[in-house]
Amino acid sequence: MKNHQIQTKPSRELLSMLSTSNDDTITKIVSEGSEECPKGQVPIHNPKTSVNNNFIYPQQFTKEGRLLRQDRRVYKRINNKQRTKTKNIHIYSSTLSQKYKKHTSKGFREYNQHYAIIKTFENTTKKWHGAQGLFDINKPRMGQQQYSKAWIWLNYIQGNVMSSIQFGVAVHTRLYGDDRPRLTTLWMAEKQQNGCYNALCPGGYVQVHKSIYPGMVYHKVSVPGGEHHTVHLSVAEDPVTKNWVLTTGTKMIGYWPRETYMAEGASEVYFGGFAGTSMAQTLSPPMGTGDFPTKDLTRSSFIKQLKYVLPDYTVVDINSNEIEYYANDPNCYNVMFLKYVDFDSRETLTFGGPGGHCRL
Repeated sequence: MKNHQIQTKPSRELLSMLSTSNDDTITKIVSEGSEECPKGQVPIHNPKTSVNNNFIYPQQFTKEGRLLRQDRRVYKRINNKQRTKTKNIHIYSSTLSQKYKKHTSKGFREYNQHYAIIKTFENTTKKWHGAQGLFDINKPRMGQQQYSKAWIWLNYIQGNVMSSIQFGVAVHTRLYGDDRPRLTTLWMAEKQQNGCYNALCPGGYVQVHKSIYPGMVYHKVSVPGGEHHTVHLSVAEDPVTKNWVLTTGTKMIGYWPRETYMAEGASEVYFGGFAGTSMAQTLSPPMGTGDFPTKDLTRSSFIKQLKYVLPDYTVVDINSNEIEYYANDPNCYNVMFLKYVDFDSRETLTFGGPGGHCRL
């Protein structure tokens, strides 16, 4: 970051990408922030709890940094409806193993991780330069030491080093000290393999907007069967600066510098739900609305307008023929990919579940 030039606004090329990827529903999206900071200042969320973002996920990893599932899991390939079973299913977690731990000050761990996601196929040579979605803002009932997220992952793995930018809407009682849904991000880089939320670690995320920021509370939440509130979030590589820019609609919130992240693009993209705890031997929390997903979008938690950015910087709907879905305990959580719903919703998924005594 020594010679890095701060980017204060998106390039014209990025604005053009964003304007072509969003339709009229973007004007209805909840994107208001708090009171603006004075000139020359930006808001940075300061958690009430004493943490340093040393988030180690104490599970079993291979040398390549992949989370190894020893028990039998089921993948479903959507394009041909075939099921394949395997003894060793890999899925990338938010961090790598404790081998790469560099911080020694007090932090906290996250346990009992559960996914209900759709994901691009593994072992593909394709690269993606961004992803986005229209998030339903839910407030699942959380206990202490629990978290639940509506989430998008952009991951790049090279050898045993992982870079990742993750973003969405999260309720995280350990991180935030309350159970309100907030704009949340998490990033990993070569020199920060433990993972870092929002802007809590140096050398990573750069805040730009004066009132919209990671850690910001969404006060209007959806009611199952009633009114729904949504927010459009995107992370895309700026074609000019090559920084990875976080936006809501066409508003630039901040970015991750090009010097640190995925110069070749992301090798995999995930969309869906993620839940767990900050304490071992704790019941797993609800995800989404707390109910299992259905085709009824008025009652299920959803992410609509699922898109990714191609290497030529065109923004397209995700290709349903290149997607598979994964839930590591269908008795607690699940995901349903509805594909193309209508012109406004585009490619859509629903996810959720009650949690409880869940297996890993």
